[in-house]
Amino acid sequence: MKITILVPTLGIRKKQIDRLLRSLNAQVYKNFEVIFVSQCNHDYLEKKITDFPDMEIKHIKLYELGLSKARNAGLKIARGDIVVLSDDDCWYPKDALNKIVNIFKADASAKIVLTQIFDKEKHCPYKAYPHRKQYINNRFMLLSKSSIEIAFKKDEVKQAEFDEKFGLGSIFVCGEEIDFLIKNFERNKYIYVPTITVYHSQKLKNSNKEQIIAKGALYAKNFNIVVSIMVLIKDLLLKKECNFKSFFEGYIKFEKIR
Repeated sequence: MKITILVPTLGIRKKQIDRLLRSLNAQVYKNFEVIFVSQCNHDYLEKKITDFPDMEIKHIKLYELGLSKARNAGLKIARGDIVVLSDDDCWYPKDALNKIVNIFKADASAKIVLTQIFDKEKHCPYKAYPHRKQYINNRFMLLSKSSIEIAFKKDEVKQAEFDEKFGLGSIFVCGEEIDFLIKNFERNKYIYVPTITVYHSQKLKNSNKEQIIAKGALYAKNFNIVVSIMVLIKDLLLKKECNFKSFFEGYIKFEKIR
């Protein structure tokens, strides 16, 4: 199985890009390609790639912003059987790709594999994860997933592209990976395995207004109004967050442009 590691980047995180490339160069599993989609600082990335002549690296220069646009551009030229979604500021343990391939080999029916992120700097899991391997049997189990936890069989998912209305640089600043998982959902085709395949520093947990607006848009696209209200009540009771105004701003905005 060949793997495509898909990396959208603005090309400004120079130390992180170097760290990412070094971690990929050290992989035990060697049958992979890396696709960088740069949206500025193209020349820096072009030069940096030459430091790793033994890796198969492709570089797309995109002259417009949008995380989902970048991913879709990379997917068009991807030649891997499996696509791993990456960020330019994450990096990988040396057995990461080997783990991913072995999970797919062990379960031929799996179309999407979800694994764990680990904060190497704080020496703790990126988030609270289930401790046992499990099949994803409903869409609500997908709502807390992150893009760099995702690996998928490119030719077997129903819609191997991202909605360009979602993601950094788009109308709605996040939610593109959740939308991707939901629209391709098939019971017993998604498998979660409690193993670490990627490193990333933890982000701030508090959601800002733009993220709540994007959440509202995501729910407008994928769920009904009753589910949306229940989620808002849950956030109010458990998290003490009153997100109704921003959430419905996004909900209504999406309905207008649907």
